[in-house]
Amino acid sequence: MKVLRLKLKQPTAHYRIPFTFSRRHTYPIPPYSTVIGFICNILGIKNQEEEKFKNLKNGLSLAIYGKFDSITKEYIWLRNLEREAHINRFGSETNRIIDQIPEHPGEQIPTRIDVLENVNLIIYIYHPDEKFLENLKETIKNPSERIYPLHLGRAEDLILFDNEINEAIKIIEININEKEPYYGNFAYFTWLPSPENIKKKFYEEEDYKNFFRMVKGSFHLITSFYEIKEGIRDFKYIPVKLFEQGSFYFDFYKPFEFINDKELKIPLFFPEL
Repeated sequence: MKVLRLKLKQPTAHYRIPFTFSRRHTYPIPPYSTVIGFICNILGIKNQEEEKFKNLKNGLSLAIYGKFDSITKEYIWLRNLEREAHINRFGSETNRIIDQIPEHPGEQIPTRIDVLENVNLIIYIYHPDEKFLENLKETIKNPSERIYPLHLGRAEDLILFDNEINEAIKIIEININEKEPYYGNFAYFTWLPSPENIKKKFYEEEDYKNFFRMVKGSFHLITSFYEIKEGIRDFKYIPVKLFEQGSFYFDFYKPFEFINDKELKIPLFFPEL
C-alpha cells in the first residue's frame, strides 16, 4: 500500500490535554484530531458537508511519532468574557477602566501552559484512495487553498518541513505482507491503538492483543473526528496507550511482528478513526 509520510519540525508546540485548566498540560505528540484539523486546513475544508471532507473521512488513518528537546512553562493571562466575570472585575457592564487605565473586556485569569521545545514529528497518512494521497502531497507542497498558516496545536505553533521538501513530504510503499519484529530502543513517542481500534487488515489480531497487553504505556482516550450536535463539537474518542520512548516488549518465544517503514525502521500503528 501507499502511505504519505511527513517529516515536520516545530520550534514550540502545545497539544492541550483537554481536561486541564489552571495549568494546561500538553501531550508529547498531537492527538489524531489535531492532525485531522491540520489536513483540513491544508485542503481548505471549512465544514463537514464538503465533498473533500467526506472523501478525507472515508478510510483515513494516521500513525503519529514525535520527540522533543525539553518542556518549558509559560505564564500568561487569559480572559473570561462572560458578562458576570466582566462585572466582577470592573463593577459594571459599561466600565473598562481599572486604576485610571483602560483594559480589554472580561476578567483576567492567570494560567500556566506547558510548551514543548524543538519538536520533531513523523506523521504517516494512510488513505485507500491513492489519487487522494497524491493530491494531498502536492497540496501540502503548495498550500494555496489553506485557511490559516500551517500549524499543529496552537495558532502560533507553526510547522517547518524537515530536510529537502521532496524528502519531507513523500509517498512511500509499505508491504503489509512483510511484517518484521522490532528490536532495541525506540526513540519516539507514539499512540498505540487498542486491539478493538487497530486497523485489522494490517495486523494479526491475537498477536497484536498480546503485544498491546505486554507493552508499557499509559492509557488515554484521545480525540479523532467530531460531529456538530446542537452547535457543539462532539468528538469520537479512540482508546490508546501512549508509548513514551524506550524498549518495546519483546517475546523471545514468538517475536511480535509489525508492518514498518523500512527506510526509517519505524513500526507502524494505524487505527480505525
